[in-house]
Amino acid sequence: MQNKSFIKVLIACVLFAGVFSVASAQEKRFFVPSEIKKAYKNGTRSTDGKPGPKYWQNTADYQISVKVVPDTRLLDGSETVTYYNNSPKDLNTIVVRLYFDVFRKANPRASRVRSEDISDEGVKIKELSVNGEAVNLKSRQVNRAGTNLYIRLKKPLKSGEKLTMKTAWEQYIPLTNRRTGAADKTSFFVAYWYPQIAVYDDVFGWDTENYSLRTEFYNGLANFDVTIDAPKNYTVWATGILQNPGKVFTDKILKRYNESLKSSTTVDVIKPEDLDKFEHKSGSWKFKAKEVSDFAFALSDHYAWTAAVQKVANRQVQVSSAFPKEKAKNYAKYTEVQQKIMKHFSEDVPGIPYPYPRFTSFIGLRGGGMEFPMMAYNQDQGTGLATHEMHHTYFPMYVRINERRFAWMDEGWADYITTVVMNRFMRKDKDNGPFFGKYKSSIQGTVGSFVDLPLITSTQFMDGSNYGYASYPLPAFIYSILHHHLGDKMFLKAFREYIRRWAKKSPTPYDFFYTFENVSKQDLGWLWKPWFFQQGNVDIAIKSMKGNQLTVFNKGNRPVPVQVNITYKDGKTEKIYKSASMWKTAGDKKIKIPNAKQVAKLSVNANVVDDEVMDNFYPSLVDQLKAMKIDKSIFGEYNVAQYGITVSIINKDGLIFMSVPAANISSYLMPQKDGSYKSLDEQMVFKFDANSVKGELKQFGVKISGKKK
Repeated sequence: MQNKSFIKVLIACVLFAGVFSVASAQEKRFFVPSEIKKAYKNGTRSTDGKPGPKYWQNTADYQISVKVVPDTRLLDGSETVTYYNNSPKDLNTIVVRLYFDVFRKANPRASRVRSEDISDEGVKIKELSVNGEAVNLKSRQVNRAGTNLYIRLKKPLKSGEKLTMKTAWEQYIPLTNRRTGAADKTSFFVAYWYPQIAVYDDVFGWDTENYSLRTEFYNGLANFDVTIDAPKNYTVWATGILQNPGKVFTDKILKRYNESLKSSTTVDVIKPEDLDKFEHKSGSWKFKAKEVSDFAFALSDHYAWTAAVQKVANRQVQVSSAFPKEKAKNYAKYTEVQQKIMKHFSEDVPGIPYPYPRFTSFIGLRGGGMEFPMMAYNQDQGTGLATHEMHHTYFPMYVRINERRFAWMDEGWADYITTVVMNRFMRKDKDNGPFFGKYKSSIQGTVGSFVDLPLITSTQFMDGSNYGYASYPLPAFIYSILHHHLGDKMFLKAFREYIRRWAKKSPTPYDFFYTFENVSKQDLGWLWKPWFFQQGNVDIAIKSMKGNQLTVFNKGNRPVPVQVNITYKDGKTEKIYKSASMWKTAGDKKIKIPNAKQVAKLSVNANVVDDEVMDNFYPSLVDQLKAMKIDKSIFGEYNVAQYGITVSIINKDGLIFMSVPAANISSYLMPQKDGSYKSLDEQMVFKFDANSVKGELKQFGVKISGKKK
């Protein structure tokens, strides 16, 4: 046995090595763009997924002073940026991002903004110099286009050298509360706010994509030394560590602040009752942050503040929550929740210690949340939202993802790891997975359609019809397939190694692909190619059920796991799972069904995305319904006033079909013994009573009630 096992391992290693010897020369399993090929040739990337021996990245040091005038929302700033050219090439141009120019007239925007935010000028640049020489903004040396400012250097910035850029500028905190903006009249979250030198990297050179309010980040590694001047009745929270607490805080607040740096239980640093006629000793706040990709801050004159420390490895991380004083009861446990999330991130999934010394959530965004280094701007106290935004610490902050081209490398992980952590650790009803059944409702309406572009397509070419789908639920679903196939131990081993390899660096999709293959010692091309490089669909079907053999086949081209839900005649149930790798080869697949003679019914992938669900049941759904009594009075349309939607129940193909057109949600329903009706994936439950309906959409955590029209 030992000899045979050794031979099997040896053969596997030889075959796996063969895959990568081919990959090293020329990847034939899937498409590799010319930019990636050049990176391998230049030695900045490796086909084992590691940074290459010649990997480099440019960095910067920012010294910024900004004055905030809350009454007018004015930001009046000045900065000195030292930019280091670590690339092997001399640079003739510097590209500077002026994010607020997205509000300039005629600039393209992916979403609506408040008319008051639109202006002729955008960012008002008062001064600009490079290496001590003033730059004439009206000269040919400068080109301002979209949200970028291009500066032609009089002398090239040679490889290994640095330059100094100084700017003075004005802009306004937008009323449009999208990622940044006014939470209320005297509370603001400030991001995308300073002239930022764009990324110059080994794959694409200068990142010149314009900011349109859709895609988010691709930032370089930098150090920040920032002074924020605000009225003394305002509190400021920011990326990094506050350098002058003794000069800012009164003795009472300072004592609480210092206590919060040592206490693992929540400390009320600023209580609601403190805020009447409240003032700090000073309004000048100094923060420093090392090796981060961005800097954001928030301020308010009526926000309460709670904080505590969470032990991470051998460090103490201060975790803070800032929220309107009138909502203090709602957020009494919020810091504690964030501590728990950080603990599970650091010790369990992903199992990489939270990498920074601070984390603050500022409440006030309308609609979701937004992440920045050591900061989150959140809508409410939802645990799922807090988990999602804190996970962004790892992607795109710690591992610096190019979201402008590959948003799925960031948002997809945040979506999936939130699902894992919430189900395993944060909810009362624990669920260890698999989790591939959690995404059906989010992707069913788009997968296999015209707008379902291969994920390798650069995000810049996507729009409102597919950006959200391709950035969030679709990649999360694929990661769930990968997780199920590799198993928990190997998946986490590969995921952690991926984070360690690319911490403070910027991976491409190929670095992700090859790292997981390198760590798992598996050729995963059967998963990568159909899901990332091809258009296609998923359509698993039951071919036959004979004896104890269930025969299934995939009418589509994309592999998914197979989940068989069995109900026996005595009412007992059982589930059988098969890895998506079963579809590496074409043809029918046989699954042995235990106690086959006692099977009353079974389904295949009822809770997994599938093009045609009618052939996923045995006996067929029509045959199952024939044996049931259906109350035809349930058919009709129901007005759900609380969400402004209509739920439609009709007879379709002899079955009960439910749809919510406004939300792109639909499913067949099956009657249950208790009189309720469940969707085929069991994620939606409805009960009908006379002329009304009550329902629960478990996948969204939403309960509805409506009246028949």
